[in-house]
Amino acid sequence: MKTIDRLLSKWKEYKSKKETAYFGTSLYDELHSNPLPSLVLIIGATSFFYLSLPYIHLLGNFFFWFVGVLEITKVLKIPFLDELRYYHYLSVFVYFYISISLLIDVSQLLSKWNIRTVFVKNELWQIKHSWLGKKLNQHSLEAEGLSLSYEHGGLSDYIGLNRLVWEKDGKILIVSPYFFPNRKNKTIVNRMLKR
Repeated sequence: MKTIDRLLSKWKEYKSKKETAYFGTSLYDELHSNPLPSLVLIIGATSFFYLSLPYIHLLGNFFFWFVGVLEITKVLKIPFLDELRYYHYLSVFVYFYISISLLIDVSQLLSKWNIRTVFVKNELWQIKHSWLGKKLNQHSLEAEGLSLSYEHGGLSDYIGLNRLVWEKDGKILIVSPYFFPNRKNKTIVNRMLKR
C-alpha cells in the first residue's frame, strides 16, 4: 500500500511540475467543466446506433416501395431493380453513411465542449485536444471593447449548463465550456465579474 501511495504522490508531483512549466507559473485557476452534456451526447448517439441497427431492413423496404411508387422499373426496364435484396444493400450503405456523418458531428461537438479553460495572469488560456496533440489559444482579458456575459440561473444552475461568453463588437470571440457554479468555479466567476 505504501508503494502505491508513493507512486501516486510521485505522479502528482510530476504532473504539477509539468503544468507549472507549461503555464509558466503555479498561480493559475482552472475552470472545472461539466462532463454531463458530453456523457448524455455519447449515450444518446450510442443508443441511437444500437437501437436502430436491427431495423436497417425497413429502410430497404422503404426504398423498394419508393421506387415502385415512382414506377422507375417500368420506365427504365432494368430487371435488377425488382429484387428487394439490392435495396437492402443500399439501406446498409445509407445507414453507415448516416452513422459516420453523425459520429463526425458528435466528435466535433465534443471537441468544442471539452476545452480546458485556465486563467493565468489576466489571460484566458483555452487548451483543445486534437488528433495530433494540443491547440493552445491565449486571450487577453484586458482588450479594448471586450464584454463578458454570464449565462446562468434557474435550471441551468442545477444541471451545470452555466458558461462565460466574451464578445467584441457583437461577435462571440470566446466561449467557456459548461460548468457547475460551485466551489472554485464560483470564485473564478466572481473574480471575472468583479463582485
